[in-house]
Amino acid sequence: MEQRRGRSLRAPLAIVGVLGLIGGTVVAVRAIAGGDGNCDGGVKLVVAAAPDVAPAVRDAAARWSATNPEVGGDCVQVQVRAAEPADVANQLAARAGGAINVAATALPSPADADVPTVWIPDSTAWIVRMQAVSREAFEPDVTSVAASPVTLAVPDQLAGALGAGGSGTAGAPQVAALLPKVAGKQVQLAAVDPRRSTAGLAGAGLLYDSIVTDPKNLVDVVKAYRSIAVAPDQAALTKSAGPAQVAPMSEQAVIAYNSAGPPVSLTALPVDPPVTLDYPYATITGKPRASLEAAGLFRTALTADGNRDLFARLGFRAADGSTSAGFPAGRGATTAPVTVKPLAEPQKINDILGYWTATTAPSRVLTLVDVTSSVNRPMAGSGSPSRLQVLRKTATDGLGLFTDDSELGLWAYASGLPGGKDYQEVVPLNPLNQGQRARLNTAVAGAKAVGTDVCGLYETVLAAYQALKEGYKEGRSNTVVVFTDGANSKPGMSLETLKLELERATDPTRPVRVVLLGVGPDVRQQELAEIAAATGGRSFVVTDPEQIGNIFLQALIRTG
Repeated sequence: MEQRRGRSLRAPLAIVGVLGLIGGTVVAVRAIAGGDGNCDGGVKLVVAAAPDVAPAVRDAAARWSATNPEVGGDCVQVQVRAAEPADVANQLAARAGGAINVAATALPSPADADVPTVWIPDSTAWIVRMQAVSREAFEPDVTSVAASPVTLAVPDQLAGALGAGGSGTAGAPQVAALLPKVAGKQVQLAAVDPRRSTAGLAGAGLLYDSIVTDPKNLVDVVKAYRSIAVAPDQAALTKSAGPAQVAPMSEQAVIAYNSAGPPVSLTALPVDPPVTLDYPYATITGKPRASLEAAGLFRTALTADGNRDLFARLGFRAADGSTSAGFPAGRGATTAPVTVKPLAEPQKINDILGYWTATTAPSRVLTLVDVTSSVNRPMAGSGSPSRLQVLRKTATDGLGLFTDDSELGLWAYASGLPGGKDYQEVVPLNPLNQGQRARLNTAVAGAKAVGTDVCGLYETVLAAYQALKEGYKEGRSNTVVVFTDGANSKPGMSLETLKLELERATDPTRPVRVVLLGVGPDVRQQELAEIAAATGGRSFVVTDPEQIGNIFLQALIRTG
């Protein structure tokens, strides 16, 4: 999630390299100059716009520049740069001293001259995500300049098979009808990484809502998300479009794709419930007054009715969802107005990003399993499985939730283990290849309780935390997962001492979380919660064995 650097979790490396700041260069795909270029020495207004809307913004800038705009008697020169919203967000987060999860390495703090005065991303979702990093990132007046509904881009023939007839919507029923075809390899789901794309984010949310009709189905999201062919950007996604590929895309992106005369045409089915890309015009704080005044003047010009044609002919709707003359309707895109509903709920955005990251990004996890004699007791009443049986099943099922490029290790803990320690390394922390999975499965299946109920939980947690911190790996969720059926019962270290030691060991540049799962009725819930809170982790108490898979998945979600 988006966080201050002090508690941040570094974003995983992108599938392909991303454009960013290198030395003093500006984050941009390309630079497009608006105006006649005869304004040397005047007020320079740099606008970073999402690549899809940048051509319309450029043309509007040229029209405005032709009117010779001035601020305080000085001419205004507008430079419109097409920039991926994720890259600008990464830059702005670095400027604020924070970090944002955009599947890219964190950037160094940029020079102020390299930061645009105006940012036009594709969605208010980016404004919300950035405000989680810095509430003071933007001036108060954020105005939408265009709109485009998020749709499910479906090959024409497949749209008909879904009963959409080219004029329906894509809600949970339509997606549920697609899932068997996905499982049978008849349909390929594709998307731009949701951490870098609002359309991809909306699509991941729709897929989640279509699958998790019952909490027990939560684990099924793992398989669904991992089946998606992830593209680095919209250009790569449309290039890969084929007769069996279904992907979340904006209505405008589908229109632009079809206008190029591709071999496979796509139908745009608006997602249900609706989500709209609303292209907010956000002015960056901390800029010179003249630049801010120029930004205000250009916003007025850009949103004037006289410029609606520039957006309409490219397939964009007006900010209110209506269309203008020249809008290229067809294949699901109609001239009827749509209700504009931006993706702007912080909790919903965080939830989707959390599940996506937890299920698709590599992890580095050290698992601690309680092997004191108490784990032989029944989970609940007589006839219920033992706590050890539940722990075994949880650990075994949990292995399936990690990607092959993750790293996992296993420790057992109880007082009096070989060497007189409170813990023992059972399987060293290594990449989760086939051999490592076999070693972990064998160790878990053979796990047995020892003859003591004395548990040095505190010492074990601290040792595991320090071990993960020492071998910390950038771009991964470095996490200690603790399974326990009780509480610390060894004299010596107190809970307050443990929390103090964890706080002392905390390194913002190498964040390690501790996640604790208490199994059975003897767990001290408050104690687990306090340990987790000291590291920015989470704690759970499991009373029903049927809950364990879903809870384990929730435990892996990156939280703030």
